[in-house]
This record gives sequence, structure tokens and C-alpha cells, in this order.
Amino acid sequence: MNKRCWFPNLLTTVNLFCGFMAVTFVVHAMEDGTSGPEWFRWAALTICLAGLCDLLDGRLARALHVSSLFGQELDSLADVVSFGVAPALLVYEGFFRDSAVSEGSFSVLWLALSGLFVCCGAARLARYNVSGSSGRYFTGVPIPAAGLTLTGLAMFPARINTVLMAVIVLFAAFLMISTLRFPNLEQLIFDAPFPIRLLLFLFFVIALVDPQSWFFLLPISYLAYGLGGNLLDALRPREA
Repeated sequence: MNKRCWFPNLLTTVNLFCGFMAVTFVVHAMEDGTSGPEWFRWAALTICLAGLCDLLDGRLARALHVSSLFGQELDSLADVVSFGVAPALLVYEGFFRDSAVSEGSFSVLWLALSGLFVCCGAARLARYNVSGSSGRYFTGVPIPAAGLTLTGLAMFPARINTVLMAVIVLFAAFLMISTLRFPNLEQLIFDAPFPIRLLLFLFFVIALVDPQSWFFLLPISYLAYGLGGNLLDALRPREA
């Protein structure tokens, strides 16, 4: 193996380690009672750090011309932990179990929804490993975008309605295994209309100022842009 592969693979490994740490922080949150919210914030932070590593590892591999099957498989294993298991556990323990609707059959429902998100994320990664991406687009929303959406919303101070959160988890799971097209980051940054890029930059600045309150704007705006593009494609007249 080319020794230059070590650099992007190290970033991928850090991504995986951050996912493990996020899971550990959620476990601590359930044990520490009054200190729980602080542990949940640390879990969200490490998931976001995993997202940064995931953003950089592929680009570094392409820059060094060392993309490999090993790196691709390692990346998928890391992503299913950092953006599948960790966000699902964060939402289940930090949001659903603390809600007013968390007894009896609802507890089983919340567990099933969280598990479904993980399973759909794993299926999305497996499909990508087999078929790859189509040009500058992905088939189905990438699992990092879905996982970061749940992470941002779970930590939103206003605490959105439990039923709405359940719908979002189910919708995010569906988007991952759907055949809808979502742009990769380069396409979004360089090819999107200027007003869209300006709005995304504004969201980025807002998220930097107060990430706990507004980080969710970034993944939500990505999903909205992708869904809007699919809607426009569906409404556009087809040539005879």
C-alpha cells in the first residue's frame, strides 16, 4: 500500500474514533443525571468533528492520488458508526426518552425508528460501495448529511415536538435509500446559483456564531436544496 494512503486513512480513523466517543458520551449522559445535557452536547460536538474528518479524507485522497478500495471500505465502516449509530442513539436517549410520550408501546416505536435509521444508513453505504456516485450527484442523501441533521435538531434548544422529530427521523431514513439525486459538496459550492450559495454562506456564519442553536441549518439547507432540485426536475417538461 502506498504510504501516502496513511494520511487520508488516518482522517477516516479519526472519524470512526469520534463516532465511538459520541456513543460513549451518550452512555455517560444517561448515567450522570444532572450532567446529562453537557454529555449530550459533547456527543453532538464529536459527531460534527467526525463530519469534518469525513469531508476532508476523500478530498485528501484525491489530492494525493491515493484513492483505494481499502479507504472506501474503511470510510463506510466509519460513517455507519459516526453518522448512523451515534446520531440515532443521541436522538433516542437525548430526545425520545425524555419526551412526554415515552411510555409503553411508544418506547418500542422510538427504538424501532432509531434502529430503522441505522439500517437505512447502512443500506445506503452498501449501495454506494457497489454503484458509486453518478457524476457530481449521489443517489439518495449521503448518510453524513442525514446524521448531522438529526444531531443538529436533537440539540436544538427549543426542543421540537416529539412527533415531528419522529417524522424527520423516518423521512431522513427514507431519503437515504431513495433514488433521488443529491449534489456532492463541490457541485453545491461551485455550481449552485449565486443566491443559493450566498444563503448557504450566511447559514454557515450563523452556525459558527452559535453552533448549538443553529448548526442544524447547514444539513437542513443541503436537504432542502437537493429536494428542490428533484422537484424542479420532475416538473420540467420532457422532450418528445
